[in-house]
Amino acid sequence: MTVGPDVLIAGAGPTGLVLAIELARRGVIPRVVDAGAADHRESRAVSIVARTLEVLDDLGLAEDAIDRGVPLHALNFYQGTTTLAEMDVTAVDSPFPLDLCIPQWQTVGLLRERAAELGVSVDWGTRLLEQKASEHGVTVELQHDDGRRERCETRWLVGADGAHSTVREAAGIGRKRADLRRGFILGDVAADWPLTRDRFHVYFARSGLVAVFPMAGGHWRILADAGEPPSAPGLDAFAALVADRTPLDPRLRDLCWSSSFVARESLAERLRDGRVLLAGDAAHNHSPVGGQGMNTGMQDAYNLGWKLALVVTGDAAEALLDSYHAERWPVAKAVVDATSATTRVVTGSTLIVRRARRHALRLLGRLNPVQQRLSEAFGEHLVHYRDSRLVFQRWRESPARAWSDLASTGPRPGELMRDAYLERRDGPVALRHLLRGPGHHLLLFAADTTDPAALAAWRSAARTAMAGHGEAHVITRGHLPPGPAAGIAADLRSEAHNRYGVRRPSLYIVRPDKYIGYRGDSVDFTAANDYFRALTAPDVAR
Repeated sequence: MTVGPDVLIAGAGPTGLVLAIELARRGVIPRVVDAGAADHRESRAVSIVARTLEVLDDLGLAEDAIDRGVPLHALNFYQGTTTLAEMDVTAVDSPFPLDLCIPQWQTVGLLRERAAELGVSVDWGTRLLEQKASEHGVTVELQHDDGRRERCETRWLVGADGAHSTVREAAGIGRKRADLRRGFILGDVAADWPLTRDRFHVYFARSGLVAVFPMAGGHWRILADAGEPPSAPGLDAFAALVADRTPLDPRLRDLCWSSSFVARESLAERLRDGRVLLAGDAAHNHSPVGGQGMNTGMQDAYNLGWKLALVVTGDAAEALLDSYHAERWPVAKAVVDATSATTRVVTGSTLIVRRARRHALRLLGRLNPVQQRLSEAFGEHLVHYRDSRLVFQRWRESPARAWSDLASTGPRPGELMRDAYLERRDGPVALRHLLRGPGHHLLLFAADTTDPAALAAWRSAARTAMAGHGEAHVITRGHLPPGPAAGIAADLRSEAHNRYGVRRPSLYIVRPDKYIGYRGDSVDFTAANDYFRALTAPDVAR
């Protein structure tokens, strides 16, 4: 039997690779196996939303992804030649206010390169056949593409092996399933269409929908519902639907990839069973409408990675992993439910559904607050963990100062951090870049305190309070103090103070997944100590 690593990940898609990277950044090098071939170019998912771009930015990959993809800024809906609505997807509070069209295989390529830089390799053509979990580990049997079998022992097994997950089935984790009875075909083609290439285009007709997305290199991705879809749709199948449902030229060429499927949805009963964990499609699977699947899986991994690393290194009790299910399962359920409803609405063909859809879309095009909310939802910025046992606050609203923004109350615990621009000795810096790295970050907002000695003393106390859990940063509204200013940044326009609702010296602790873990409107470092004690306690999520 092979003595394996602490973590074995089944599946080297986007979810498995993000998890591998997150573990490796923290010194835990997992073993990753995948039944597929190294040169497999799966391209079903093409959309990376704003929140996932922020995850890639933390991994140092966002710029490369944007360079390889096509940034999209709107979603247009049509019926024939009539534009029913235009939804602005940039109305999201993110440093990446866009949706990125990029083939899944290119996203995987970027993640594979980053994983390799961190010492992670993938055993391709290696299938997990069976597993047996115990109190102390999991024994798995693997089969390599040459027929050789291997028994391997690991402390933790993560199933990121897709909708037909062997890990999930072998662990006996049940799931709720439903067949949406909606067939789809999708493929990448070349066409001479006079469409703006910075947006999605969705056409509704009595017989169904056709959605087209611009791809790098001048191609277009076509997604269409197709009843009983052919197993290998060709140019003729796509051309017929384009001709029937859109005013676009149906003369297509250069089909470089195609696929078909019947939309089904499922949700695992739980994301953890002892030493077995599920992420991505192994945990939740649904229709491609909305483009949420791959994004939700990558964010599963981003939530799980830092927690699993703390447990593996002995810095937290195993109970911390229960918070993974507590935080991510409700997100997965919401995505499955919303996608199911949206799929039924956009593919509905009865007269009542078509009229209601047309009316709703026309209304959408006129209501900015609704567009704002939809843009935030589309970019996955409405996901929160406010009900998590891992987050808390000691916060009361303080009187406004002359420089404060009365409209801002700051992010609550369990909500996403907010970006802002600060000044350091070496020039301007985005707050999100100060918070790069694998640990927690403590932000001490100094408000009107500018005394150099006080700022330095606060920084020293903040670093002590962090107790090795991450970095501490002091943010002053004044100019940087003379002399050394390590760990101190200036918020000269009060942007960061206002974005965090700060009106007096205050503390925020930002988790490694960039959600707020704690906030307090006083410089009380015992609260920071309480946060980390709670994080590492044996009953943290119970």
